[in-house]
Amino acid sequence: MNEDKLNITLVISTLSSGGAERVLVLLAEGLIAQGHRVTVVTFSAQNSDFYQLPPEASRLALGIMSESANPIEGLIANIQRIGSLKRALKSTKPNVVISFLRITNICTILACFGAKYPVIVTEHNDPQVFSYGKIWETLRRWTYPQSSMVVSVSKGVDSSLKPLSANKRAVIYNPIVIVEKTQSDRLPESVDSSKNWIVSMGRLTEQKGFDLLLQAFGKIAPLFPDWQLLILGKGELREELENQKNALGLTNKVVFTGALTNPVRVLKQAKFFVMASRNEGFPMAHGEALACGLPVIATDCPSGPREMIRHEIDGILIPNGDVSALATAMKSLITDEQKRRRLAAKAPEVIQRFNLERIVEEWESLMYGLIKEKIQ
Repeated sequence: MNEDKLNITLVISTLSSGGAERVLVLLAEGLIAQGHRVTVVTFSAQNSDFYQLPPEASRLALGIMSESANPIEGLIANIQRIGSLKRALKSTKPNVVISFLRITNICTILACFGAKYPVIVTEHNDPQVFSYGKIWETLRRWTYPQSSMVVSVSKGVDSSLKPLSANKRAVIYNPIVIVEKTQSDRLPESVDSSKNWIVSMGRLTEQKGFDLLLQAFGKIAPLFPDWQLLILGKGELREELENQKNALGLTNKVVFTGALTNPVRVLKQAKFFVMASRNEGFPMAHGEALACGLPVIATDCPSGPREMIRHEIDGILIPNGDVSALATAMKSLITDEQKRRRLAAKAPEVIQRFNLERIVEEWESLMYGLIKEKIQ
């Protein structure tokens, strides 16, 4: 684009292992490649990072994250964070600010109230099915109209924001990029490289539906002793899911690997990918699996999978929460190698459909347009 290069500030609570965090890093890389100056502000300290920013990006790690005993205490803590964030943002002298994830979005809008630069917030989950509680949802409904634009990562997420004026909403998909790093993660000893791997990946939370996945795999695992399910990720339900795994008799058939710094290496060795999410936004894990040439079985949950996975072309969509359908779909890919190969052949096309350069161009167009509106 022929416009002047911008000073862009990206705001997120942490750079821990998650889809939105991964998107921020990719967007920073893409914007820097186009000559823009990028500063990343996090509420967390830098020692909690999972993802690494490009060296050209500036970084302000505020170290103002803390656990709150109740919502009221959390609200007070966030009021204090807003003051710290306001000072940090002012120091970056931005042409535009882009915030990631709902609570951070609310804090950023409040910190930027009255600013002369555009403030864009990104919504990564459907507010109708993913809530942070009544207080935060009330604040979201009040603050989002005060932003310059609310960017949703899928049409499904955007549809839940329809009470917001159409000229305040846009959809820009997450970019799908795979980068295989040189290092290899040490996998648990229970991972058997001689077996066929099925992989699932995400935070171990209720949203991701790993409990449903274990139920489904438990129905078919005894039939296929040469197959093993690897679940990549960490989260608060780890112990509960481990107990469920053992209760289902899946002790050696399912392995929780923890979060991996180089999941691509494991994905490329797997036969197919599966997720049983109860809800999504525009799931990066699904996209990275497709990019690695894996057929993807996913729940047709709100929202995102149906906008990425092409049913019976590069994957299989099953009814949300249907454990029996999930087991049937997994069995079909285990037993039908020809079908696996057919779906796998089309899977990498996801990289062209959601390539980084195109996504960055959409962001540039949006930012330049909003800056011109501010000037007029």
